[in-house]
Amino acid sequence: MSSVEFKLAKNVIYDAITREVIVTLRDGSRHAWPVRLLEMVQSDADAWLPLDEVTDEQLAKVEVYGGGQYILWDELGQAFRVSDLLAGRYGREDWMKMLMAMAQ
Repeated sequence: MSSVEFKLAKNVIYDAITREVIVTLRDGSRHAWPVRLLEMVQSDADAWLPLDEVTDEQLAKVEVYGGGQYILWDELGQAFRVSDLLAGRYGREDWMKMLMAMAQ
């Protein structure tokens, strides 16, 4: 198994208590991200709009997708590349700038 294959998702769950998505990689490591950091949006004709009132029930329906390259909330139309999450990229550039500004 190559080093790239080790970094593919094997399993994903949503923890409603901590409001984190937890990904187990094929190498056995576990990584958790607060859902509030993930940019969940829908496309409008002119802009990207944040999803409103996403429930724990909806977030619990997360699955591994694309041979482990993505985690997917099919019902919500949201997919995140595992390699982006591991690199600290949780959304578009504007989203990341906003997160950085909030952290300071």
